[in-house]
Amino acid sequence: MELASGAVRIVVAAVLLPAALAVPSSLGRSVRLPVPLAPVQAAGPQDGGGEPIREALLVRMEDELYSRMPAAPPALHEAVARALIGEAKAVQVDPLLVLAMIEVESGFDPLAASSAGARGLMQLLPATMQREAAALGLGGADPSDPIVNVRAGVRYLRRCLDAYPGHLDLALMAYNSGPNRVLEFLEDGEVPGWASAYPERVEQAWRRVRKAFAAEPGARLAEAGAPPVQ
Repeated sequence: MELASGAVRIVVAAVLLPAALAVPSSLGRSVRLPVPLAPVQAAGPQDGGGEPIREALLVRMEDELYSRMPAAPPALHEAVARALIGEAKAVQVDPLLVLAMIEVESGFDPLAASSAGARGLMQLLPATMQREAAALGLGGADPSDPIVNVRAGVRYLRRCLDAYPGHLDLALMAYNSGPNRVLEFLEDGEVPGWASAYPERVEQAWRRVRKAFAAEPGARLAEAGAPPVQ
């Protein structure tokens, strides 16, 4: 990308535009579940597939949520951690990327609401939340439920990643600004600075989270001792 008068110009626009035009005008118009693709992340602490590793990640995730949401009951920390890790695994997205997005989107406030009407930990608009929840078979769920919000947010993130395969920046912009807005950016050949700032913030948070999870086992995990890796 190349900086130009306060906006970021997309050099790859000519390559991506034909594919983008093939994407429905609204990603949510279809309710089919996304087809899992290869993970978008480098190897992380959840890799390996062994049960001890997954359990260690769960405990570490609970510790992180406890530190970020101290007023929430422990049962909610565990439920959110399980929903986040389980949904991320189902669609092959790094759960630590999801954690970074929650940090940027809502600051870990389950009651967060934006001026545009986005709500919850992953800041979903009501229509997006309803659509993704219905695709998960949770159509009657409480839209303020943080578990449903996280599960729906992970599924919507996967749709955005599928719409712009290999281009994490564009996928994150689609999540934040809307797929139609990103299509307009591609047609114009540039992305405004305010839009490009979002993926930069998420990727910075992602790097911090990955470094922290790799370096520290977490309070309760440290007390109990890390489970052996088999």
